[in-house]
Amino acid sequence: MEPLAFIEILGRDGDVAARHPVYRWPVTAGRGYDADVIIDDRFVAPLHVRIELAAYGRYRIADLQSVNGIALLPSEQRVVAAEAGPDDIVRLGRTQMRIRAPSYAVGPELPLRAASFYRRPLAFVIVAVVLLAITLWNAWIMTTTREERAFLVFPALMVSTGVGVWISVWSLVGRAVGGRANFTAHGFVACAALIALALSDTLFEYLSFGFSARWPGYLGPFTVMALFAYMIYRHLRLNSRAPRRQLGIIAAAVSLAAYGAVAGIEMAGESGRDGAQRYSETLKPPAFLWVRGVAPEAFLADAGRLKRKVDALVRAEP
Repeated sequence: MEPLAFIEILGRDGDVAARHPVYRWPVTAGRGYDADVIIDDRFVAPLHVRIELAAYGRYRIADLQSVNGIALLPSEQRVVAAEAGPDDIVRLGRTQMRIRAPSYAVGPELPLRAASFYRRPLAFVIVAVVLLAITLWNAWIMTTTREERAFLVFPALMVSTGVGVWISVWSLVGRAVGGRANFTAHGFVACAALIALALSDTLFEYLSFGFSARWPGYLGPFTVMALFAYMIYRHLRLNSRAPRRQLGIIAAAVSLAAYGAVAGIEMAGESGRDGAQRYSETLKPPAFLWVRGVAPEAFLADAGRLKRKVDALVRAEP
C-alpha cells in the first residue's frame, strides 16, 4: 500500500529528524503510545492534534484540547485549528513538523565538493606553526639577556594551551549540537584569527610610528573587534545552520561585549594614574619614519619659550 503523505518531524536546524508515512486519514499525533505519530516531547499532549486531508493538497490540523496548542510558524499565535501546505511548518509544544505528499518535488541533487582547505589537517598544522613562530619571535625580541631566552618556551606553552582549550570547547559544542566536532576547522579559524590579530597590532604600531600620529591607535580597537567578531562568526557557522544574519548579529554582540569588558578594566586601571605623563611606547627603526620630525633648533626654541612662560607664571604667584 502506497503512503498517502509523510509527516516530517524537524530538528532545530530544520533538518528532518524523523519521517512517518501516512496510510489513512485522519491520523493523530501526540506523546501517547496510542497516537498514530508518536512525538517524544514533554510539552506535547498524549493526543495533541488530529490531521486530515483538506482541499487543494493542503492538510487540516485540529487541536485536541491540548494545553500548549498549535501554531503555524512564523506566527507564535496559538490556534485551535490550521491549514498547512507542504512548505508550512507547524509547532506542537517544542516540536516542529510539516506534511508532504509523495508527489512533492524535491530540489535537484547537489554535487559533491572537495573539503575546503581550512577543514584539512594540513591547513591547521600550517597556521598553528605560524602562530607559534610569531609567538616565539615576539617573546625573543622582548628579551635582553641570554638567561631570559631560556624561558621562551613558556609563552609558546601558554599560547598552545589557551588555543587548545578554545578549540576543544568549540569542538565539544559542535559534537553536542550538530554531531560533528570539526576540530581541525575550528583550529584553523582560531589560529588564523590570532595571526591576523597579531599582524594588525604590528601594522598599527608601524603606522603610528611612521606617521608620528595617534590616529592609528584609535583604529586598532575597531580592527580587533571586527577580527574577533569574524572569528566567533566562523565558529558559529561550523556549529550551527541558523541564518547567517542571525549568527553575524550574535558574533558582533559577543565581540562588543568582550571589548567593553576589556576597555572597562583598562579604564579602571588608568583611573589611578591621573596626571601621569602619557607617551607613545612605539619605537621602530628610523627607516620606517615617513614624516619629517622637528629640527633640534626649533625644538630647543619651543622649549625655551615654554620655560620663560612657566618662569613668568611662577614669579606672578603671590
